Amino acid sequence: MATFSNNDSIQADTERTRLQSFHEQSISVMNAMKSREWDAETEDGAEPTGRGGSMFGAIFILMNAIMGASILILPCSFGQIGIITAVIMELFVVFIGYIAHMILAGAVDRFDGANYQDLMGKVCGPTAQLLSQLGLILYFFTLSCASHITMGDQAVKICELADGLSDGEEHNWYCNRRFLIPVGSMTLIFPLIWVRNISTFSYVSVFSVFSVFYIVAAIIIDYYKLNLPLNDEILMPDVGILPIMQYLPVFTLGFQCHMTSVPLYYELHNRSVSRYTVVILVTSFLVFLCYILAGVFGLMTFGVNVNPDILLDYSSKDGLMTIARAAISVSVIGSYPIFTFLGRGAVDDTLVQICEKFNRRLERNSEFRRVVILLAWHFLALGIALLTSSLGTVLQLVGSIASLFMLFFPGYMLWIESRGGNWGYRLTGAVFMFMGLFTFVWTIVFTLYQVATHSS
Repeated sequence: MATFSNNDSIQADTERTRLQSFHEQSISVMNAMKSREWDAETEDGAEPTGRGGSMFGAIFILMNAIMGASILILPCSFGQIGIITAVIMELFVVFIGYIAHMILAGAVDRFDGANYQDLMGKVCGPTAQLLSQLGLILYFFTLSCASHITMGDQAVKICELADGLSDGEEHNWYCNRRFLIPVGSMTLIFPLIWVRNISTFSYVSVFSVFSVFYIVAAIIIDYYKLNLPLNDEILMPDVGILPIMQYLPVFTLGFQCHMTSVPLYYELHNRSVSRYTVVILVTSFLVFLCYILAGVFGLMTFGVNVNPDILLDYSSKDGLMTIARAAISVSVIGSYPIFTFLGRGAVDDTLVQICEKFNRRLERNSEFRRVVILLAWHFLALGIALLTSSLGTVLQLVGSIASLFMLFFPGYMLWIESRGGNWGYRLTGAVFMFMGLFTFVWTIVFTLYQVATHSS
């Protein structure tokens, strides 16, 4: 049987850990957080637990990791299942998300994993590590597709405003999303994916958080400007289990930041589960508040037929929403190079690991392979965006993948650690694994059914 050199194996593992740690921390905008607290030292020269991340910085980073374009679909989700049901579902997702954070934090303390994939490898073995890395690739790829769609849809409205068109008027050919998406992709996004240092784009993540705050405020202001009455039917409509299951991935996506949570907790100054509990609870409350305000006021403005991208329902001549469209467009354009950078690195590492399993050596970070992966990634994401008419469908797929990182993988860690031990922990791990896998499989099957039904 062929065997690897111990030195080669150690070197490959070290390099993989270094790359993945950089990947995770980049998307967390750690370069954007230049607070002096971030570089704090321990008192009396004591050895720190973690390398100096402040609790305030951790809260901001997690908010950035959670909030994004998913807020645009929340009013539609609230409309399909009712405000009361939606609030209950969000509270449920916050609760199970908190438990998953605690599972991951405990595993970091016991196994000293610096990032999500590294932690999976140390707790569950190399196969689980590889599976989590494949999930990471799917997650960032679907986010890349969503970025194209979001940019194109907002560009249509901005183009209508520039062209002086009113809502309902026939578009000129250059205001069509099938024209604007590829043009915007090739002129604004494509040149950015080739950068080798993405630290500059981390500042866009700071802008993204405030863009979401602005969108929430604009939705509330527009509702009161219209002085619309409250429709009691939107509070608790008569819905079955199907709509609830359909929009569960949206709520899962809305609170998924567990990939960022591992390196963030690892870096937290004087880290402890109790200190991190404060970080999680404050972050969850602030995000929950933003989501409730956007979902409720957006639904009250447009009713149950609100668009999956609520910004498309506002007039192209609405000044507040024109700024919101521009802000979310800048946000997704600036975030896209981060997605491709992280995705490309994960694909390259996965290829190297697979070759290692078959006793074949593959040069890490090959320039030729880098170019091929980036080209394939970008044009495949662009093609899917052109074929997909709804942002909601893509966000549901992203949410299904997010459920793996929030539920399945943490549940598997807990199940593995509790073998032969506490049956309560093992049962909790099994429940989390079932919920994560069920949400993922259900969403994939339901989406394929919708596509097949629509095409027929």
